Amino acid sequence: MPVPSQVATASMHQVPRSALATTALILDAHLKSSLAAIRSLGKRGIPVVAASHRGTAMGLQSRYVTDTFVYPSPLHDRSGFTDAVVRYTSRAGPVVLLAFSDACLLPLLRDERSENKLWTYLSPACREHFEIALDKSRTLKLAQDIGVEIPATHVCASEADLAAIVGELEYPVVVKPRRSVSWTGNKGVQTTAMFAFSAEELREKCSAVFHRTGEFPLIQEYVRGEEGSVQFMCDGGRVFGACANRRLRSVWPHGGPGVLKETVPLSYRGLGERARRIARELQWSGPIMIEFKIDQASGVPKLMEINGRFWGSLPLAIAAGSDFPHQYYRLARGEEVTPTLDYQIGVVSRHFLADVKNLLWTLFKRHPLRSFAYPSRIQAIKNFFMLPKNCRSDVMDTRDIKPAVAEMFYALSRVRTMWSVGEE
Repeated sequence: MPVPSQVATASMHQVPRSALATTALILDAHLKSSLAAIRSLGKRGIPVVAASHRGTAMGLQSRYVTDTFVYPSPLHDRSGFTDAVVRYTSRAGPVVLLAFSDACLLPLLRDERSENKLWTYLSPACREHFEIALDKSRTLKLAQDIGVEIPATHVCASEADLAAIVGELEYPVVVKPRRSVSWTGNKGVQTTAMFAFSAEELREKCSAVFHRTGEFPLIQEYVRGEEGSVQFMCDGGRVFGACANRRLRSVWPHGGPGVLKETVPLSYRGLGERARRIARELQWSGPIMIEFKIDQASGVPKLMEINGRFWGSLPLAIAAGSDFPHQYYRLARGEEVTPTLDYQIGVVSRHFLADVKNLLWTLFKRHPLRSFAYPSRIQAIKNFFMLPKNCRSDVMDTRDIKPAVAEMFYALSRVRTMWSVGEE
């Protein structure tokens, strides 16, 4: 019987089965991935508590939710966020915890009260392996050590290191913060990759990242090609559930989170074999998404990053038959789980509002990569309306329609900042 390699707040070897949590506490309820988990577990009769920093979060409106609460944003008030979760779980009793962003997950796993048996969370037995997955520099080093290809990457620790290479780079280059979220005291910042098209712009962006995060970013070659990812549910490096997809469109035409995705075989372009090597080396437990870009010139998949938590394309995986939230819930409870690696190939799903953002970017944004990374404006309009047959919605469900309505109202209330629609 598989049991969690590590539980963040309660070792399964210390808690009798009768005391195990039955309620699922699902954070980040404003995200479509969180909504997918709410529906997955709620449809099975599992009590679901949904929570978010936004009272208007679409997941709070789902018919499958038994209770809700709102917490302070962990990026604005880290201690207030952890206090709110601790207070709720102290009152409600032990829960199985599901998190969908690093901003929520990391404060809870690093809080000293995480040993108080208020929640269970499935993560690697070796904490060092979890830290490797969070640090893109260490992730890429691990990949190199086990023979997984990566983009040409420069790791700079100072302005002197940067000065030594800026004249030798072929632009554009990718400026990639080492971590997706960083905190200074109680305040956090969320950062993402950027492009630099000259030595001067590179210096400026590296300086900006350093002042925001306290660390110099990675500098990578820009890899042209298709984006693909592999998702696993693991325990001790053993894979219990799997799914792979390729992105047909991303939030931004030049890359980013997928808005139109299609499931592909694990064998697709060698993605699955490389992903298995990484999960096995990390002895991973819990959800993990391993993202690649398939080099257009060589056809070789190159590792982009790892998400050591649930990911944005989770609705697609569930639609294809890989019910990761339910597998996770059962593993976290110490139940016997049979590996289920089969899923339906060729399933397509779309996040409508994020696809609207893609269309607007393509039509109206000026970008240096437009000449070779963007479709023509006419083609973009055709692509938007001519969807693959039987395309599924990431959010809309006629049996649970309120979340889609809530998301639409929220988007309309922020129409002036429509560029921000999307999900990590």
